[in-house]
Amino acid sequence: MINFFKDKYQSFSTLMKKIKSRSTIVTAMAASEPFGFYSEIHNHIKDKEDIKVYCANPTKPYEVYLDDGCSGHIELKPMFLTSSVRIHQQKNHVHYIPQHLSQWAENMRREEEIDIFWGSCSLPDERGFASLGPSVCYESECIKAAKMVILEVNPQLPVTYGSTLVPLNQVDYLYLNEHPVPEVSMTPTNSQSVKIAEHIADLVPNGATIQLGIGSIPNALSEVLLHKKDLGIHTEMINDTIIKLAKAGVVTGRHKSIWPDKIIGSFALGTSELYDFINGNPVVEFYPASIVNDPIRIGRNYKMISINTAVQIDITGQVCSESVGHLELSGVGGATDTHIGAQRSEGGRGIIALDSLTKKGKSKIVLELLPGAKVSISRNDIDTVVTEYGIANLRGKTVCDRAKNLISIAHPSVRDELLHQAKKVGYL
Repeated sequence: MINFFKDKYQSFSTLMKKIKSRSTIVTAMAASEPFGFYSEIHNHIKDKEDIKVYCANPTKPYEVYLDDGCSGHIELKPMFLTSSVRIHQQKNHVHYIPQHLSQWAENMRREEEIDIFWGSCSLPDERGFASLGPSVCYESECIKAAKMVILEVNPQLPVTYGSTLVPLNQVDYLYLNEHPVPEVSMTPTNSQSVKIAEHIADLVPNGATIQLGIGSIPNALSEVLLHKKDLGIHTEMINDTIIKLAKAGVVTGRHKSIWPDKIIGSFALGTSELYDFINGNPVVEFYPASIVNDPIRIGRNYKMISINTAVQIDITGQVCSESVGHLELSGVGGATDTHIGAQRSEGGRGIIALDSLTKKGKSKIVLELLPGAKVSISRNDIDTVVTEYGIANLRGKTVCDRAKNLISIAHPSVRDELLHQAKKVGYL
């Protein structure tokens, strides 16, 4: 198919010349990230100025993030940070954008015109279509809005379905850049995460539709949910936990209200086993986060259960899932979208799961959040909180009851102090 569309293929140096000063560029994210672009862009911008690049979930610490000499030439505007780049987001040219995942595409298009969309795709087929692979959070919407579309063709990228197929008449230029799809291994579980997962399993009825985040707690669910029947999947991120449940026959989607029998997500990130599973699999469909993470649409799922993790929660129910004090770790992503959306569902529930203590032995349930901590989910929207010590139902509860319920699932070593603090400030 390369010969059939050979007029669209250009050299990398030719494509770099398409970038002008004051250009606004949107790039694909995570496993669909354009690696050629990010690996070389720092070498091609020193004679330009005021270039803006929107991105998310960077898979590695590219030089363009690290090089202070890029300041003034380019501004990187990540919408979600990873461990690879979070310490660099305070540099002069790297600025995080706080916003709900469901709003990413709309906000980018509303903020300014998109001069270039630069992404990745699979090898085009004989009908002239290419797949955007494991991410369509905002990519397909930005392709339609961009003045110019450039795709790096990676034959190793899985072919996926839903909103990921792009006709090449919507693409201006192609660049062949074959490389392995980046993998993220499953976070190991521990005794705490398994216990938390067991509590969560008690809240997941047969036939429920679930949304999972990433980390040791969601990974532990791949074992404790094996006795469930006919679960459905409607989630922003499809990961290895979901695939393990699907292969075990636990996930059928038989009772889903919308997209029955389908595994629905906006992007996938995980191991090669995950990418092999979604490759050419008509059961798995990807749609933009404006659709998948729309709280109203989430709420149309019967018995929708959203499971997210958190960094810290205060005893009135304010959840911080994205920062340690002023230091941004990741982003709000879809935590609020899915937590609120699940509560709109008949029989649904929004769950926040967290270890009772940090690795340094400090309580994650606190009287008040750290100075500068970002409130990802407000106390007005909180539903259910789970630690290894139990389940706290907070929705519709008084501040007094919330404090009591959260203290009861805090680590035993801090309960007396939390009780004393709560009485001192008048919560109890």
